[in-house]
Parts: sequence; C-alpha cells; structure tokens
Amino acid sequence: MAPPQHLSDYIRMFWFLEFDASPENIFTHLSFAHHCCEITFCYKGQFKVQSATNPTSILASGIYGQTLHNSTITSDQSFGIFGIYLYPYTLKQLLGIPACALTNQMLDMRALCGKTGEELEEKIMLATNNQERVSIAIRFFESLLRNIQSENTAICRSIKTLSNNYNLVSVNALAKNHYLSLRQFERKFKELTGFAPQKFLRIVRFNALLTKPILNDRLIDIALDFGFYDEAHFSRDFKELSGLSPKKYFKTAYKAASDRGIVQVL
Repeated sequence: MAPPQHLSDYIRMFWFLEFDASPENIFTHLSFAHHCCEITFCYKGQFKVQSATNPTSILASGIYGQTLHNSTITSDQSFGIFGIYLYPYTLKQLLGIPACALTNQMLDMRALCGKTGEELEEKIMLATNNQERVSIAIRFFESLLRNIQSENTAICRSIKTLSNNYNLVSVNALAKNHYLSLRQFERKFKELTGFAPQKFLRIVRFNALLTKPILNDRLIDIALDFGFYDEAHFSRDFKELSGLSPKKYFKTAYKAASDRGIVQVL
C-alpha cells in the first residue's frame, strides 16, 4: 500500500502478510542485503531469525536496519505481520538517528525511540485490522515531520532517486552535483544511508537486477547491463549479497516479498 503523498519522501510502502504456518508447513523468508530499512510489527505469532552476524534469535516486532548480509527468517506457527518500508535516510531526518547506527542491526521499538516507540507498537498490536494499522503509522510519522533537517534535503532526494531507479553513476559525480568535496560527501552520505557511497551503490545495483528477465539463459546479459566486469564478477557479488547463486535464483520459482528478499514455503 502506497503512503500518502506528504509522507512519500520517507515511506516507500506499507505491507502486510498473514500465513497459516505449522511444523509441517514451515514459512521461510530469505532476506537479502538491502540499502533500505523497515519497521515490522508481528501482531500474531513470532519468527526465528538467523544470519551470519546474528545467532538464531526470536523476533516479534522491531526494525531491520539496512544490511550487507542475508538472513533466513522462519516460522512454524500462524502469524500476521505489518511492515513500514522506509528510505534509508528516514530515521536520520525524522528521529535524528544516523543510519550508520542501524547498519546490520535488528532492534526493538523501545531501543529505537524509547517510550514513543513502545506506545506505537502497543497501538498497532491492539488495532483490529491493517487499515487501522496504516492510519496509526501515518499519524506517527506525521508527528515527526516537524523534525526534518532541511539541510539534507538535496542529498536525500538523490538517495531516493537511486533507491527507486538505479543507474550507473560515479561517486565523484554525485559529490560534484552536491557541491561538496569527496570527503564531505562520503561522510554525509554514510550518515544518511549507513554505507559509504560505493557500497550503497553496489547494494542498490544488486536489488535493481533481481527482477530482470534472463534471455536465452544468459546471465552475462544482466552482468554487462549492470556494469559487472564479467559473469564471474556478477556471480560472486550476487552470492555474497543473497546467499544464492544467480543461476539458482533466476531458475527457481520463488515468491517475491517486497524487494528485500523472497519467500519459499518448505
């Protein structure tokens, strides 16, 4: 569900999912590296999360920061989950929390924004349907608009454009476009996205190519279209960010789950 226009610079979308999982019908979500963060509220059931940086842990609700790593999220019980998919700079612009503080992190709402976050979670948990949850989330983010740091607006606009429409661009060109030295630009960019510009562009490129069709089984076509040196370079990068080989990803019937990853019912 798209956000209202006045919040569209900060929220990419709202989403929700319900599933009747069981020990015999396990729900599995393979979460890929991603340059954006999202807040999730599990209003029924819970998940197990496992990644290279985190041992198996239980996640009910909280925030997934932008990440370089992939993880596996499973549930063997019926669940309902509501998500708020954000641009990487949103928490810096609206809550004053540098994006780099959340890179590769999973936090609960109280750790993110104290009592305010706890109250938001409680309201969403008590809501009777997802339309009501969306309305609660909209009011919460509207209350934060007064905190916008206008000096970051131009760079945030570029980050939003890159997030939605990846194109080959150099970091030097980006810095020049914002009338900043390379060092100044890199420092500000990392504060707003959680990544150095080159790393951010690498993850954005990876997410942009996930929906590309392969013609005649030629992975090299995608590799060259997105600026990889060769198919080997493409395969190494893809596997590092997803945990899967590109051949397996593009030839296996998975169900899309936003663009942070894929869902497979085992």
